[in-house]
Amino acid sequence: MIASLFTADDIEAFTATDAPACILANADLRSLESLVSGLREKGRFVFVNLDSIAGLASDAGGIDFLASIGVDGTVTTRGTIISRVQARQMVAVQKLFVTDRLNLPRATQAVASAQPGYVQIMPAPVLPYIRDEPIMTVSPVLAGGFISTPRDVIAALACGATGVSTSARALWTYKKEQQ
Repeated sequence: MIASLFTADDIEAFTATDAPACILANADLRSLESLVSGLREKGRFVFVNLDSIAGLASDAGGIDFLASIGVDGTVTTRGTIISRVQARQMVAVQKLFVTDRLNLPRATQAVASAQPGYVQIMPAPVLPYIRDEPIMTVSPVLAGGFISTPRDVIAALACGATGVSTSARALWTYKKEQQ
């Protein structure tokens, strides 16, 4: 389980749990360093969504900045920056929005070319429809979007996802053996 954090209240709620990993999906650039530092001090693995932090450029300077403040990984739709993220010893997650089957071959080729550590497939309810498609084998899959119940988590894992990201606080500490 990876907690998706959008607000200061989310960050506070997350740090009150023993959940190991989060995605800072929304934060003020000026406070990003202190947020990352605070989460890392608590032993948390911190991803930053490059595409949703206002003022953070998804260029070499932005990637270098994230590495310098101790970010563990990034989430982005931009496959062209995956190698830069990985060169800075961060885990790269390439986010992929699946809207129809017609874009899957091109998306699969783009993910295969970028070679991210993970591909985040959104929205998770599409997983049953693409579970046998090549995109599911290019990189380990994280499911995201519309995950709000334990049943959603179980379904995503059953379709081949390695992990799940969610903003549903009740699921941040969900363990597979709770089934």
